[in-house]
Amino acid sequence: MHRLRSLVSSANSLFVFEAAARRRSFTAAAEELNISQPAVSKTIKRLEEASELKLFRREHTRLELTAEGARLYKEVQQAFDHLHQVMTSLRTKHSHDTVRVSFSASFVQLWLLPRLGDFKASHPDVSLRIAESSRDDLDLNEEDIDISARLGRGRWPGVETWHLVTEEIIPVCSPAYLKAHGPIAAPADLLGHPLLHFEERHRDRLSWRGWLTSHGVSLPRARHDLVFTDALGSIEAAALGQGVALGWKHLVHDHVRAGKLVYPLPTIHRSGEAIHLVMAAGRPPKPGAVLFRDWMLAQGADAPVALTVG
Repeated sequence: MHRLRSLVSSANSLFVFEAAARRRSFTAAAEELNISQPAVSKTIKRLEEASELKLFRREHTRLELTAEGARLYKEVQQAFDHLHQVMTSLRTKHSHDTVRVSFSASFVQLWLLPRLGDFKASHPDVSLRIAESSRDDLDLNEEDIDISARLGRGRWPGVETWHLVTEEIIPVCSPAYLKAHGPIAAPADLLGHPLLHFEERHRDRLSWRGWLTSHGVSLPRARHDLVFTDALGSIEAAALGQGVALGWKHLVHDHVRAGKLVYPLPTIHRSGEAIHLVMAAGRPPKPGAVLFRDWMLAQGADAPVALTVG
């Protein structure tokens, strides 16, 4: 038995401590670890008692680390980072394969590419072949695709599925456009603005007509200002100030954060469906494909996004 067990009865207490120290909140740590706040508090208390150290102090409404807590947090982080590096290195030795993935152009350009450097830094031995596909219902075996994505309830024959992100759709436009042509106070106000449409031949995605109808607004049949073949075109046109586009929150989040897009009104459409990662059932996945899938799921695409209007 390692002598550390005399001070830390369970390695899980270090994970709890690390989360609480990093987030400066027992509540936030509990949400991250998917446990209750009392469980976090109890684990920290046991760790303090076993180590005979006072790790946290509360100042007003904020949780702060003591000097001992700050030292332990730094050492725990370094130890975790070292273990992660070692385990990742060991795993990537067995992942010298080419992983073929297929997603929509909008997903590749707006979500995947801005994050891809992180994956390659952690898994340099995994080669990726990224296809921009115009359809969700690819035969993964026939097309030799390791990972793709589909929108729906997560139940399709012949594939295994993993929930990636809930579908939430909200209008977006550029800050300059809103300043020049706004404000947009209600969904009906959108009828007075150029609406940027897209129509995918092999995918069924919510249209402006469907979005407006769900909010009690009828779109005249003649209103098709600009039509693109992928959401990427309509979103980028919105960023250039050419009108208002429908924005899937996970796709437009980076543009909103960078100030290229804003939400002109806080009206969100939630379809009840989600985008799922899919892999062919019945065939052993490549080690590199498992690494890539797990990395995608760890990116937190479904994390709540602060919705600031205008």
